[in-house]
Amino acid sequence: MQFVLVARVCALNIRMGPTLHGTPQSRSPLINWYAYETGLDLKMAPPRPSKHPFDQVPFLTDDDGVEVFESGAILLYLVDAYGETSTPQDRAKFTKWVVWSNSELDSLCFGAIPGDHRVRGTSMDKPSIKQVAVLEGILAAHEWLVADTFSVADVAVGSYLNYVPLFFPSADLSLTPNIANYMLRCAERPAFAQAFGSQHTSLVKAKAHEWAQGAPTGSGAGAFFRKIGL
Repeated sequence: MQFVLVARVCALNIRMGPTLHGTPQSRSPLINWYAYETGLDLKMAPPRPSKHPFDQVPFLTDDDGVEVFESGAILLYLVDAYGETSTPQDRAKFTKWVVWSNSELDSLCFGAIPGDHRVRGTSMDKPSIKQVAVLEGILAAHEWLVADTFSVADVAVGSYLNYVPLFFPSADLSLTPNIANYMLRCAERPAFAQAFGSQHTSLVKAKAHEWAQGAPTGSGAGAFFRKIGL
């Protein structure tokens, strides 16, 4: 009887750790990228069923009944739960970039509007737009966004930027070479390829390298895009 009781107590105390409901076609890979960068044991689950109130992905569950949706919120939770202990002042350095990615960079990259995530077009090839010009200036002065050290801020910003050549093969970011070089640095990280896959990574590298050299769309990377059917 005592053995059975102990077994039941142990079963109740089993810790499952973070589990992500997602698909490669969603924004789930950016969560995977952070997990690979930090060595976090992130378990994957089918996209559905889940308890996401809007029936979308990604959706994260964790021990003690934790449930998180929205990619930025998931990133910030994982940093709080499994990252290095930090103060509110330290968290402010990267939180603003993660939130900005979800709230503003999303629409700059894809033309999405609240409540409608259809891809309409990118504004990242328009350096006359203030936000694009400011980001170009920041990346001219810094290798990475927070204290020149790779962080969750770069996971958030780099993920959105590196979807641009995938969705918009004809976009031309050659007028913002610092953004292009930043995209290339992100795509060259081994954890990026683990999360997004070799084809996505090769595409981003080819296009970002072309843009960083100041070459207009239609030159060196054109054959690569034709080869993969884009």
